[in-house]
Amino acid sequence: MRVATFVRSHMPAVFFLAAFLLLPAVTSAQFDVGSLKKKAEKAAKSVSGDKEQKTEQEADGDSDMPSAVSSDAVSGNASDVIRDARYAIEPLGSMRSVHQGMFSKKNEAQNFYDKCKKADYENLRAKVKAAVAADPSAMERDQYGYDEVMVTFPEHFAGLTKEYLIPEINNAIEVAYAEKGKGASHAGAALEAAESAVLVADGILLVTPNNTEVQTLRGDAQSAAASMGAAHDAVYASGFNKEHAGEIVFSSQPVVVGSENASALKTTFTANDDIYGMMYFKGTFKEITGGSSYAWTKLFVDGNEKASYDFKLDGDKAERTWLASEIIPDPSLSQTRGAMIFTKAISELSPRRHTIRVQTLDNSMIVLAEGEFQLDCTGGLDRVAEVNKKLGDKKMAAVKLPQPAMRNAALEKEFMAALKEWKETPLKVVITEADWTIQHHPVTGAITSRTINTTVAVKKPDGGCRMFEISFRQQYQGKKYGKAEQYGVGDSADMPCENVK
Repeated sequence: MRVATFVRSHMPAVFFLAAFLLLPAVTSAQFDVGSLKKKAEKAAKSVSGDKEQKTEQEADGDSDMPSAVSSDAVSGNASDVIRDARYAIEPLGSMRSVHQGMFSKKNEAQNFYDKCKKADYENLRAKVKAAVAADPSAMERDQYGYDEVMVTFPEHFAGLTKEYLIPEINNAIEVAYAEKGKGASHAGAALEAAESAVLVADGILLVTPNNTEVQTLRGDAQSAAASMGAAHDAVYASGFNKEHAGEIVFSSQPVVVGSENASALKTTFTANDDIYGMMYFKGTFKEITGGSSYAWTKLFVDGNEKASYDFKLDGDKAERTWLASEIIPDPSLSQTRGAMIFTKAISELSPRRHTIRVQTLDNSMIVLAEGEFQLDCTGGLDRVAEVNKKLGDKKMAAVKLPQPAMRNAALEKEFMAALKEWKETPLKVVITEADWTIQHHPVTGAITSRTINTTVAVKKPDGGCRMFEISFRQQYQGKKYGKAEQYGVGDSADMPCENVK
């Protein structure tokens, strides 16, 4: 074909080529121009005829040249298929072991399942077979890659399944039932373990769909997941709670758990509206915080954190799957500490529209629930400031001195005298411990001092009142204790002077 093309494009040069080829004969014989011309024309005609013959063969499909081109293409495709197959199985092929308990957690199980799904080994294997069938020489050129996909990987995965994955599915199922037996606060962990077992089994069957042992295990895992799912559903306070688990919803009226009105929920408010929230958790508070009693609630405005507070839930409250929140409440009905913190932050915003996001997080700052709404602050900010003031007044009105654990007028007087250097004037001392705590020398064990905790109300220079948690200490002097001295100062809070009683 190349010769034919060349001749077609360079016919003027043919005569020169023919003459050159016949040059030895010319030089040894008598120079006969006519004879030479005839020979050149004959050579050109021979080449032209060959070109025409090849063209006709190509048109009729009789030439073997197109099949050679096709073979090259197939060779390239077969090599690519084998190479791509090696890359696809590499994440699974590189797995050498699985530590016990690894697949009791859903994120790890999901990761394994995703690797199996992405590998798509059954289809991958069929593609390699088809490519090699079309070009058998590819198997010789890429013998190592072919063996890795078709022989080494199946053997490796079978060993991994038998030694590690099947035991891990069994372990996850056992973990699920064990967690279920611990009660409602572990229902989420039980469901997670069972669903993880299903995911791992599903992943294995994507690679080796005819593994009957895993098929049976998958049935066990599905039964466990169904059982754990029913137990987990039972922990929710309502169907609405379950549907919105992990969310914070908002309304202009307090949300009542178990009697939620979906039509009353809103995502758009003005600063003149009351705004209440309800946090719905993905399980009991105790469970989702890992047994911790503490968490945080944060308020973000246009993507920036503006306010936050920590809170504690224990006892029966920690077994709940929900928690009420207040953003801008009716002060007379307000019951949360966060309301005063949030209304202060909102009252200081610019008079325009804002995006408000509220999040509840555990101590590791993992989000437990979150929600978002739009807030039009073009009017109503003065009202929010007034709500904040009323909440502050309500909070302070509730501040009272604790009940005494010990009454000792002489000692109380001594404690007040120990604060004579304070700029505030002591008004009243309440001893909050029933007895002293004795301190000893760390080496000899000899008594060194004793301490006791109190709450002290004082009058501030501005005329207001405040209470402080203060501990006092008396040094041991061999036979008796000396005069009391201030030892440490803890929390404090403003309080109405009329509550100093």
